[in-house]
Amino acid sequence: GRATATVVEVISHNVGVVLWGLAVMGEGLDGSLVGLIDLLAARVLEVREKLTPKDKLQLHQWLLSCELDLVSGASLPSSAARVKQELGEECLQAFSSQGTRESQFQRDVALALRTAVSEVEIEEEYRDARSGYSIDVLVRRRSAAGSTEWAVEVDGPSHFLYDSRTPSGSTLLKRRQLGELGYTAVAVPYWEWNDLEGKGEEELRRYLQAKLRIDQVSQAPPSSP
Repeated sequence: GRATATVVEVISHNVGVVLWGLAVMGEGLDGSLVGLIDLLAARVLEVREKLTPKDKLQLHQWLLSCELDLVSGASLPSSAARVKQELGEECLQAFSSQGTRESQFQRDVALALRTAVSEVEIEEEYRDARSGYSIDVLVRRRSAAGSTEWAVEVDGPSHFLYDSRTPSGSTLLKRRQLGELGYTAVAVPYWEWNDLEGKGEEELRRYLQAKLRIDQVSQAPPSSP
């Protein structure tokens, strides 16, 4: 009735954030939401000329979520496939071109990692080509059997809900998608780092090695993303 039509109208005018919300929740590829996905995808194509930069960022993360959540051998729903075909590259470019700003917190963690972990390569602000994500600190260990890659995210207060230690939707989505891309996602939250202040290099080393589970990983066959 009229109430349903009103809800649909509101959703269709906020299509980017709705699809992004589905990605955060890991929803959207099961049968129960196919009708909603078709409606939203059609709306995206209708208003493509009016999409804002933020819309494109959100659509990219939703399309990436659709791809990463697929069961092996499956294909994207036709509606999502059409959005990807017509807008996917544009949205990826918008996502990849976002500027990054390295904080002192991030520089401190990267420096400590170089000291704490041996026989690894460390790269700050590494850009993953497939997803467009900028990884705060990439730690890579190579071996004859392959390589292991840790995506270390240095999480300041803006990565959490206001006045809490609960990760924001953006933070949760990035962590999950980095894991699905094959990285070992590692979070270094600001309060844990602050607690280490003044405790010395040995304490920092133990903390970071525990975060990377370095002893366990070094004994197990490495995996590649």
